[in-house]
Amino acid sequence: MAAISTDSRNLIITLTRFERFFGLLPNLSIPLAHVRGVAHNDAILSDIGMRAPGLAWPRKALIGTFRKWKFKDFVVWRNEPHFVVIDVTGEKWDRIVIGVGDPAPTVNAIATAITQTLRQ
Repeated sequence: MAAISTDSRNLIITLTRFERFFGLLPNLSIPLAHVRGVAHNDAILSDIGMRAPGLAWPRKALIGTFRKWKFKDFVVWRNEPHFVVIDVTGEKWDRIVIGVGDPAPTVNAIATAITQTLRQ
């Protein structure tokens, strides 16, 4: 499962070796100034588009870049029950979709980091 953390200026997403290999994705470090919002959204799977490139294993894993119209999503889901959706601007992807077990702590931590960055 991907690990989401923040430091004073960046949102950091660390992938496992399996996720990096099969999703053809890097670990990410995104400036918090580029994060527009974060939300818990379990209905996101119907809105992510087509995989290109990456791994799609039905009901088990979605890892990779998913495209719909002009939008690109960075998706890492390995059978977790909930999703955290992070909207970003000025990056290679438009949204980052990460599967998590309990979304509340992750959403709160990212929202707090964004708020603190805006205050500085």
